[in-house]
Amino acid sequence: MKVSINWLNQYVDIADVPVDDIAKALTNLGLEVEGSEDATPLQGDVVVGKILQAEQHPNADKLQVCQVDVGESEPLNIVCGAPNARADLTVAVAKIGAVLPEDFKIKAGKIRGEKSFGMLCSGSELGLSDDSDGIMELDPKLKIGRSIVDVFNLKDTVLEIGLTPNRSDCLGYVGLARDLAAKLELELKEPFVPKTFGDGTLETSEHVSVRIENQEECGRFCALYVRNVTVIPSPVWMQSRLLNSGMRPINLIVDATNYAMLENGQPVHAYDERDIGGQEIIVRRAKAGETLVTLDDQTRTLSSDDLVISDANQAVGLAGVMGGANSEVKPDTKNIVIEVANFHPSLIRKSAKRHGLHTEASHRFERGVDIDQAAFVARRVAQLIQDATKEQIDQGIEANVPVVSGNLIDIYDQVRIKSKIALRLSRVRQVTGLRTISQETCIKHLQSLGFAFLDKTDDRMLFEVPTWRLDIERETDLIEEVVRLEGYDKVPYTLPQMEIGTLPENPLIEFTDQCKFAMAEQGFSEIISFPFISTDDLKRFNVPEKHPFHQTVALANPLVEEQSFLRTSHCFSLVKALVENRRHGIKGSRLFESARNFYKIDDKVDAAYPLWSYLDTNGCHVIGRARQDHRPIERNIVAGIIDQPFQAKSWNQVEVASSFFHGKEAILDLLATFDIRDVSFKAITAQDIPWLHPTASALVMWQDQLLGYLGELHPRTAKASELDFENPPIVFELDLEPLYKAYQELRAYQSSTIKFPPVTRDLAFVVGKSVSHDQFAEAFQSFNRRKNLSSYRVFDVYQGEHLDEGKKSMAFSLQFQSDKKTLTDKEVEKEVNALIDWFKEQLSAELR
Repeated sequence: MKVSINWLNQYVDIADVPVDDIAKALTNLGLEVEGSEDATPLQGDVVVGKILQAEQHPNADKLQVCQVDVGESEPLNIVCGAPNARADLTVAVAKIGAVLPEDFKIKAGKIRGEKSFGMLCSGSELGLSDDSDGIMELDPKLKIGRSIVDVFNLKDTVLEIGLTPNRSDCLGYVGLARDLAAKLELELKEPFVPKTFGDGTLETSEHVSVRIENQEECGRFCALYVRNVTVIPSPVWMQSRLLNSGMRPINLIVDATNYAMLENGQPVHAYDERDIGGQEIIVRRAKAGETLVTLDDQTRTLSSDDLVISDANQAVGLAGVMGGANSEVKPDTKNIVIEVANFHPSLIRKSAKRHGLHTEASHRFERGVDIDQAAFVARRVAQLIQDATKEQIDQGIEANVPVVSGNLIDIYDQVRIKSKIALRLSRVRQVTGLRTISQETCIKHLQSLGFAFLDKTDDRMLFEVPTWRLDIERETDLIEEVVRLEGYDKVPYTLPQMEIGTLPENPLIEFTDQCKFAMAEQGFSEIISFPFISTDDLKRFNVPEKHPFHQTVALANPLVEEQSFLRTSHCFSLVKALVENRRHGIKGSRLFESARNFYKIDDKVDAAYPLWSYLDTNGCHVIGRARQDHRPIERNIVAGIIDQPFQAKSWNQVEVASSFFHGKEAILDLLATFDIRDVSFKAITAQDIPWLHPTASALVMWQDQLLGYLGELHPRTAKASELDFENPPIVFELDLEPLYKAYQELRAYQSSTIKFPPVTRDLAFVVGKSVSHDQFAEAFQSFNRRKNLSSYRVFDVYQGEHLDEGKKSMAFSLQFQSDKKTLTDKEVEKEVNALIDWFKEQLSAELR
């Protein structure tokens, strides 16, 4: 933010305060000064002169040779091409050696044979205005030879202040001056406009009406009618202040609105009354597809999320961001309507971001504007227009004196209730370490910043927060204000007093790290993604609206629409990462992530279920409750994705496509790291996990506990995600909490390493084609004579010759082990025979 010391001096008398001291004071207030520069536009001798004589140049039709008095013994001979150069005209003269803006140096020279010892300057050449049509005509009462810098008070220094977002009140000169005056113990001189300002017989409501469709989106709207304006250049002092504050002067009407905004921090806009259709101003949401040409001559297509100012026929401005070209002030504008409004910050921020427009107005609305000052600012703009016009008329410029309505339209239904905050002296001393600070000092500091002192006791003081301090909410904020003025340098250096202890360890953190190492050892690369999804993601993954994965936790204030909800599955993030890899030509990726999923609380859930908001063995539904009321459920997850191909083609190996079994192998290897081996896989339906292939997906079970799921991405989801739908990737998710629970149970059971050797047996069973591995897994789990069988796995499935029609062979590798002794062949054979009989009874299985 650029701050003109010259302008700031209007509100607090700092003319005799060195610039370095001003910068230091502002920085100590938390308004960090990042730099400063001399903004005086003219260097050297640029003075007031008077043309004594102006004669036609002998060798040029459009040039004149002038004799100019600059207060020296002899007049200067200067060649000038301005059409308005004439005798007895008081002008600005740049003498030899002077330096004008853009480092333009004045030298002696010859122009078409005539010597010239200086230059008669236009407003644009002096950097005071955009007027370049002729030389600047000055007040004839000015003293000849007086410096132009002194005449227009151009000597200035500009500070660059890095303002933090919470201090929106300092986005205006008055706010900055208030803080500085309090720090330097000087008087604050605020601008004043009487409430009776204007012509009481001129009614704004007779020329325009105002309607707000939703007052939550526009808390206040003031409209003020000004008649008989003349669009002329603004005075030099106003243009200079705007330029030094980083704004380009345009004309008196526009400059006055910008001046009031920079002064008070409240954006202002002016409309040409002729262009307000139906004499009605409406604050509403834009219609989808509606267009508006803004003041930068860009056609913008609006959405229903945009707030606009419209007349009875069309939008005339993008609210809080930029006005429309269809209602701007033009050279022939005669009557205007001044708008001062207060819009909802988040709406303005989103509109500005959506349209790529960051303006001075949106910058202020995004951070918050004092709603109570709207009516004052409207009158202040009108006052500036009227006073500046009179000043320009006195300077010889032809213009009409504007007539300001004495009755503005002010739609403001809910007057803000000023908040009251108590401040304890004991708390001030405790927090700051300023043991000797008194109540009187605290009261003095806060009153100087605009806080109203209401009451006090021996320790407690009560203050009313001014409406412009939107950042003050609690007692600690008041303490900060006191310390800002007292001085951070007075806060003593002390070591904090606290009990030092160790934080309780969370074993799940170490377990998660072990999972990450295990995944990396398998060749997976870890990713870290944002935990956000959108409604488009849910549609792409074909998640029905009533599905538990669709019951997402919405963000209160998302940065972009694509990140509006917290994810319910890591598959959303992993598929996005895989798509990004594919776009960069990377195939065969194996990615994993370990983070959290988030689920909305379902009050209809049976409280007897464990805290697991994902799946149960009967299907997919939310079955958990949060640890605290009104908090979403959070689950720690490890998830992976295996891209195609699993093995790339090379000179010594063929290409191998990724399949369901590669995902299964990855899960088994991960679980084996924690000695979790007795794992089964249960088929699921398409309704359970809608983005998985219905015949190539499964739940991952250990005993009766659900650990997660895996499967091939559904071709429909793969195609919607811009992946090869004929060879989709494999995805899986495991919940770390039941996984860790299983690990803990096994550790408790296997308190020490079993020192006795295992015994392995391979058995093949002939069963019907419809018998699944899942049925075998259930039979293994329910084997009632199981004693030493420690693990099993299928290693072959065969259908073909030597088997009856409708039959298949499934071969299992069985491992038997005792923690008490070495098993004999007889003991193993006894349990094997019992298992054969059990499978025959349960599955009609015959030993092959």
